[in-house]
Amino acid sequence: MEAVVIGEHCKVSYIEEVPCIMIQWFGLPPTEEFRMGCNTVLEMMKKYSATKVLTDNSHVKVFSVTDQKWLNETWLPKAEALGYRVSATLIAEGDPFVTFAVNNIMANRNPNKFKARYFTKYDEAIQWLKEC
Repeated sequence: MEAVVIGEHCKVSYIEEVPCIMIQWFGLPPTEEFRMGCNTVLEMMKKYSATKVLTDNSHVKVFSVTDQKWLNETWLPKAEALGYRVSATLIAEGDPFVTFAVNNIMANRNPNKFKARYFTKYDEAIQWLKEC
């Protein structure tokens, strides 16, 4: 499994068994690390022709509104152009701030061409991604 660590707040990996790209967030990522992490996902999507992403937000505090806006307006069109169509997101149970941020990010995605689900357990997310 190829993995790239970006600063203290992000790790991006390729999970061959699914296949998908996994991005893991920790703490409160500054904008520079957030964007580097997201752009690394794009690079791996290209490299592996991956259309599925597992985002692990179970150890993150929250993303800034500016970063959420950048993700939707700048990053997402690039990811969709690469074939991004399936997203599983791991969230910690009972974290309303991260849940709100994730919902805000997902609100701009077209449900007719994009599948997305939230999970609190890694194994369930992986199984769902494999079935998609």
